Amino acid sequence: MDPFILCQILTLALFVAGLAMLMTGRVSASHYWGIMTLVQVPQFTLGFLTGNTVMASISAGGAACFAWMWWNGGGGDGTKRRARKWARRFQGVRRTAPEGAQ
Repeated sequence: MDPFILCQILTLALFVAGLAMLMTGRVSASHYWGIMTLVQVPQFTLGFLTGNTVMASISAGGAACFAWMWWNGGGGDGTKRRARKWARRFQGVRRTAPEGAQ
C-alpha cells in the first residue's frame, strides 16, 4: 500500500477518534487540541514531501494554532512545571572582566 495513503488514513482515524472522545467526554478540550496537533503533523509532512505547498502551509499553521490552544488550555501545565523545576537548578554567575582588561 502506498505510504501516502496510509498517512491519510492515519490522520483521518486520529481526527475521528479525537472528535468521538471529545463528544463522549473521554477527553477534555485541551487534550482534544493536542490530538488535533498530532493530526496536522503528518498532514504537513505529506504536503511537504509531495510538493503541495498549500497543504503543507495550512497544516503547519493548523498545528501551530492547535498547539497554542493546547498549551494555553492547560495541556502544557505538566511541561511548564517540569521546565520550571529544571530551570531552578541553574544559578546565575556574575562574571566580571579582569582588572587590566579593556
